[in-house]
Amino acid sequence: MQRRKSSKRSAPAAMAYSLEEATCKGPITWADPVLAVLLATTLGVYGATLYPSVAGGDSGELLAEACHLGVAHPPGYPLYSMLNHVVMQLLPGGPSKAWRANAFSAACDGLCAIYIYWSTLLWLPRYYDVWMVRCAGATAAIGFALSPLVWTYAVGAEVFSLNNAFAGALLYVLLRFATVSSPWPLAYVGAILCGLALTNQHTIVLFELPLIPWVLWTLRATLSLRRLGLLCLCFLVGLAPYVYLPLTSFLQPQPGSWGDVTSFSGFVHHLRRGDYGTFRLFSTEKETEGLYERLVLYFADLVQREGSYVVAPLAVVGCVASLRHAAGPVVLAMYLVYILGFHALANLPLTEGLLYGVHMRFWQQPNVLAFTYAGVGLGTLLQALPTRPTWRLAIGATCAVGAGVGQYLRWHDLCDQSSASYIAQYAKALLAPLPKNALVLINYDLQWTSMRYLTRCEGYRPDLTIINLSMMTYAWFGTKHTQYPELIFPGSHLVPASASQNGGFSLLQLLNANAKRYRKAGIYLGGQLNYKDTDLLRAYTFVPHGLLDKLHKSSQPVYRRLETWHAQMTATLRVVHRHLPSLPPPSRYNDETWEWTIARDYHMKKLSLATFLLDETIKANGSIAWLAEAAKPMEHSLLFEPKQFWTDDLLKNLGLAYAYIVKSPETFPAEATDVLLPHVGASVSDATNWKDRASARMLEVWHMWLQLPSAKRDPGYAAIQGIVGQFLPSSAGHTPST
Repeated sequence: MQRRKSSKRSAPAAMAYSLEEATCKGPITWADPVLAVLLATTLGVYGATLYPSVAGGDSGELLAEACHLGVAHPPGYPLYSMLNHVVMQLLPGGPSKAWRANAFSAACDGLCAIYIYWSTLLWLPRYYDVWMVRCAGATAAIGFALSPLVWTYAVGAEVFSLNNAFAGALLYVLLRFATVSSPWPLAYVGAILCGLALTNQHTIVLFELPLIPWVLWTLRATLSLRRLGLLCLCFLVGLAPYVYLPLTSFLQPQPGSWGDVTSFSGFVHHLRRGDYGTFRLFSTEKETEGLYERLVLYFADLVQREGSYVVAPLAVVGCVASLRHAAGPVVLAMYLVYILGFHALANLPLTEGLLYGVHMRFWQQPNVLAFTYAGVGLGTLLQALPTRPTWRLAIGATCAVGAGVGQYLRWHDLCDQSSASYIAQYAKALLAPLPKNALVLINYDLQWTSMRYLTRCEGYRPDLTIINLSMMTYAWFGTKHTQYPELIFPGSHLVPASASQNGGFSLLQLLNANAKRYRKAGIYLGGQLNYKDTDLLRAYTFVPHGLLDKLHKSSQPVYRRLETWHAQMTATLRVVHRHLPSLPPPSRYNDETWEWTIARDYHMKKLSLATFLLDETIKANGSIAWLAEAAKPMEHSLLFEPKQFWTDDLLKNLGLAYAYIVKSPETFPAEATDVLLPHVGASVSDATNWKDRASARMLEVWHMWLQLPSAKRDPGYAAIQGIVGQFLPSSAGHTPST
């Protein structure tokens, strides 16, 4: 009597249609031909489109910490680090260690597709035709796997693929839990999964917030203190990988690893993402887009891009139909809590393409549910068709094949990264030209992560000391000094643009303390300082060196002869181009991608180099050819850069380059054919009259500069206005086209 009573009370299926109806006909098994085709297709497509080396974003840093078992950025990602350490060490084949980690990500999203397939089978009633239901599940799974957002992150090593696998697993276990007569074993499995998923990606907690109370409420009739204690213990077992963080930090501390997790307070600080803000994705105090705007962008992407206008209506049908299932309301709650909670907390500014791309990554988790809903909706509609079962099956099979082929054809060119080695090439182009034993200070995420992977996983340029300026600003950096025995730290941590404060030091103090030690090898800066340090700018000159800047004492000459420096600069650029032979094409990589930032950074460094060369050539009365050389990157910026990236000095400096070409006593060789870009002075009838063409372009760009509000504050405004007014007296208010 007691056992029957307990079983009846604990059966969560009582909330839905009957237990027999709630379980799809035919066992969920690996020996399923549709599943085999789905898995082979998904992994085949992923395998053929994997990045051959490191991908962008956090990938390089995560893999570096996995290679040497260090501590990644908050919250540490211990499970991901340990799994990828094993994968990169033991998985055979592949062109690089990063490729093996990329393959692991592909396998995780393949596993997620399986869970979506199985969840669709579980969610549809038993009396539906089993083959029709399998076709509906396959449609949802392959549509999800080959949606552009998921596919993009499946072919590169990142935490999102493993998070998708956990999201799919939680959904599957939840549906199983809701349709069995003895749910306690699945409750324990679910508790372990909930804890384990949190050791990979914290956003999974937005699924767990409604899920855990619902499970406890469902089990309330048989829930005892002992069983509650076992559930808590299982959850803690799932969290056990976090023990890795203090252990590895204590046993084998690594230079470049994050945080001080050897103390309890430091561990909690790292775990709760204290360096960024616990409930923030981005460290900023500025006002950004609100909840409504972010929701509109999410649903627009789901409807138009990920689901091709098909998934969304099917998902609505599936959502309504699934509410008859015992777990239907809680799954809907999971979806709503995620999209509302995440978008309410998210603070990344979405007006910047790259940050918008970073924000989009977090849409994969709710899309696991959205595509499963679509599978349920398709199965429901197929069952409702007033036709014979064979026709329903044919339509279902057509939908499955159409979803796979359609997504593949539409997104293959965008998501195929099989020949994209740009990130690794970029890192080599940064590091290869540097002298032996140089000190490299990095203040740009992509440079840091790509360098970390190459140096720590591939053993490239181990002689260099590379340090992250952003990491140096945290108070815990004082515990990292012993990992850099070659450096002298004049305080505990970096305090930007300031003298010592609370035991900290300025960048100028750090440079002065180490200038003698690195006098021969040099100190280099990657990226730009995100603050104005007037003391540093007075004491040091930023001299372009490849894609980095060399910090040179202003009290000492940069070169003895400009010709010698120019020859060295040209040789350095040859090394850069040898390792970065081509730039990511803008037709494939828009401003939401890390590859796009490589091209932008390259052109910005060329512009910086051109500005430096122009200044030095003017000072030294240098070659007219160098003036023309300096003008080309500036013209490129005007032609191809969006106006928001133009600096106020760009037009002025370009006009100066052409003014000094006109003024120079030198002339270009008679056989010269590509001295100036074709559009420069195009109105001049004699295309070989280089100085007339330079003069015409000088007047155009200076006229454009005079229209800028900031121009009037420039000391040279009156002189340039006089020159332009003398030759273009009737051009007031007219801005020539570039």
